[in-house]
Amino acid sequence: MYSKEEQLKKSKKPTRKRCKECKKLFVPVREMQPCCCYECEINYISKPKNLKNAIKQGKEKRKKELSEKYPDKSSELKLTQKSVNEYIRLRDKNKPCISCGTTKNIQYHAGHFRPTGNNQNLRFYTLNIHKQCSVCNNYLSANLINYRNNLVAKLGLEKVQEIEANHHTKKYSVEYLQRIRKIFNKKIRLYKKKFRA
Repeated sequence: MYSKEEQLKKSKKPTRKRCKECKKLFVPVREMQPCCCYECEINYISKPKNLKNAIKQGKEKRKKELSEKYPDKSSELKLTQKSVNEYIRLRDKNKPCISCGTTKNIQYHAGHFRPTGNNQNLRFYTLNIHKQCSVCNNYLSANLINYRNNLVAKLGLEKVQEIEANHHTKKYSVEYLQRIRKIFNKKIRLYKKKFRA
């Protein structure tokens, strides 16, 4: 047991704190109490969240404005490829898969004869892209032997050899990609109108 004097020595005088919200001095009742009263505490707790959300929304808005003003080349490339692929699927809508010849009601892709990885110059070349079933494109690595045989039958040996011999390098600018996308989107609208009629 402590004597009264020892207890008084041990017990500290309550330290005053400044309220985080209204900036008045107060004596805290609880440990780690940031504000003088519940009203101030509610206001204080709700403020940072609103501030964070406002900052986050501001950043997102700024990012969107910048992406519209200065488009990213990789996103433009993806959008252009998407438009070209859609055009190919519409162009070859009533044709079978270029590799296996299936006409089943399954998912179809726009399959490249020469892959886009090393052949950027043929990425948007429509004679290099044909309707292909998802099985051939995804699981059979484009089923290239059958693809080539059917492509020779479709385009002729000379044209296929020309595609195979094409090793030019190509770098696309953002403006060029936007122009290509505009052309293919126009073609897509025409095909959709044609199929509706």
